[in-house]
Amino acid sequence: MPPMMPKLRIKKDVSFIYLLFGVILTYFSSYLPDLTGVIGIEGTRISSIVAFGSLNGILYGPFWGAIVSGTGLFLHELNNTGYLSENAFDMLSPFFIMLSSVVSGFIVNRQHKVALSIFGALIVSWYIFEVGRNAFFFPWFHVAVLVAFVVFEKNSIKSIHSRIYVFVSILFAALMGVLSDHLAGSIAYSYIFGLNAEAFRSVVLLYPLERIILALSATFVAFFFFSIIKDIILSSEDLEDDFSRIKSQNMDDYLYSDVMSIIEDKEKD
Repeated sequence: MPPMMPKLRIKKDVSFIYLLFGVILTYFSSYLPDLTGVIGIEGTRISSIVAFGSLNGILYGPFWGAIVSGTGLFLHELNNTGYLSENAFDMLSPFFIMLSSVVSGFIVNRQHKVALSIFGALIVSWYIFEVGRNAFFFPWFHVAVLVAFVVFEKNSIKSIHSRIYVFVSILFAALMGVLSDHLAGSIAYSYIFGLNAEAFRSVVLLYPLERIILALSATFVAFFFFSIIKDIILSSEDLEDDFSRIKSQNMDDYLYSDVMSIIEDKEKD
């Protein structure tokens, strides 16, 4: 048992640093400039941190991704008391970001049924409210992405190990994550502020651009991570075995190059 302890300690340290890095990155991302004027509703803005909600889900999975997103936003609130206010929508916003992490995390973990159930439930929830029924065409892009994802997964299983498949899968995870945040936020915004259907109909062709920009931002960062950084981490996951193997190789080299030559010389004598 004692020889196993260094191995476990190394793995725990790596995991902690990995999570801490995500929290710090999320915290500082909350200071990035917001996207304004994109969705077409005057006075509204979209926080750039939405992209990091999906990114955390992709990198950490649904559970830890949501924890990292929530912790980063909470630390921001501790340092900026005006970030969250008595406004009910502002109070709920961190949960929308965490929801984005959950959906994206389930997709990259290939728990598609859970992710699609959450995503589909949000679409159905839109039509529960009168404003949703009056602006029935508003979630068209959500439905289109949902259908496209199902078709993609059904017909691309043979390409699962290709880089293109990985990139497109990450893009779908990021896109469905930011769209989950979008629809949940739209439902809450319309309910809290009594926004009319016309406001949503006016942006029906504008919000997809804003969500695609956010999704692509998360996708490129995650793809870079999975292609380079995580390959390095995974290739050295069992550090103790790596060191043991190197020591073993060095010992073999020593035996064959030095010890064996000495033995052969003595036998000749």
